[in-house]
Amino acid sequence: MMIFGILFIAAITALFALAFAFILAFARPTVRWKRRVAISALGAGFIPTMPAFFVIASARNGLETDMSGEAVIALSAIFVLALFLAAVIGFPVAYAYTRRSEARRNPPIDPDVFG
Repeated sequence: MMIFGILFIAAITALFALAFAFILAFARPTVRWKRRVAISALGAGFIPTMPAFFVIASARNGLETDMSGEAVIALSAIFVLALFLAAVIGFPVAYAYTRRSEARRNPPIDPDVFG
């Protein structure tokens, strides 16, 4: 059953990476494609981990106002998970879409014209 959760998170991350790459290709076409890929991948990695991040960050242990050491460790682990999702799933999806859209937008120069 746990495999379905992992596949769901992977699919959500891939869909967010594709959506961010698509939106950035039309909203900011002047931004370099490498920067658009990085923004799309990082956004796609952090969006699925946000609910867990906010649940742990808002949990209080009794009346303490500062975070416990366990909460900091858990938040650090979620941050590393977000970076892992961005690198392993978000980056390849955003890279593939952005490179294809750039190839369609800027076709190669015809050698007969500039020969």
